[in-house]
Amino acid sequence: MNKNITEYLNLVCVQVKSKQRRLSTRAELMSHIQASVTELKQTGMDEKNAVQTALERMGNPTDIGKQISSFNAPWQNLVTMIVGISLLVMLFIWLGAFRNIHLFNLSALIFTILMTSAFVLIGGLSRLTILSAIVRGRTAALYAGGIGMVIGVVQTLGGIGDLATIGIGLSFCITSILYGLLTSAVLTSVGHLCRPLESAEIRKILGWEDFEL
Repeated sequence: MNKNITEYLNLVCVQVKSKQRRLSTRAELMSHIQASVTELKQTGMDEKNAVQTALERMGNPTDIGKQISSFNAPWQNLVTMIVGISLLVMLFIWLGAFRNIHLFNLSALIFTILMTSAFVLIGGLSRLTILSAIVRGRTAALYAGGIGMVIGVVQTLGGIGDLATIGIGLSFCITSILYGLLTSAVLTSVGHLCRPLESAEIRKILGWEDFEL
């Protein structure tokens, strides 16, 4: 690869915090640069001048890197996630206060966590990365919540006539599914932060929507 192109890409990518986004950004920008260089060489321009002109067309590498890095900035997503979780917590408190259901059920919480972890590990460790664990986890959490709900229903039906047993069963049923949904929602938000940017997103950020490779 041309030294000037490498240096340009390095200047862009040093501004991007996420490793996954650095990789996708480098690949996308490289495609644009190569296409531009090829086009310029077809007009009779030599390799050196074609590369220089193509890089000038791209714009300031530091500014490009900052634009890409600021897309869905982690702090923005974190604030959004905290607000969402806070709303869910307030909803749970409201349900507990006005429906006489104890929504902090430690056994249901432990069950959901362990069941989610089990489903993630069942997928195998050989291909387990942070991103794949998050993707597995958000689906596994829903499964865990569903299984917990079924267990709670069975316990409730088996305790007909015993109000204490019915209360415990209902609590386990409701909290399991709520914990599962909450865990899945959180992992989905975290996964969005970790995923690489798609080509279309990079083009949109830089105003290249109409550029065709």
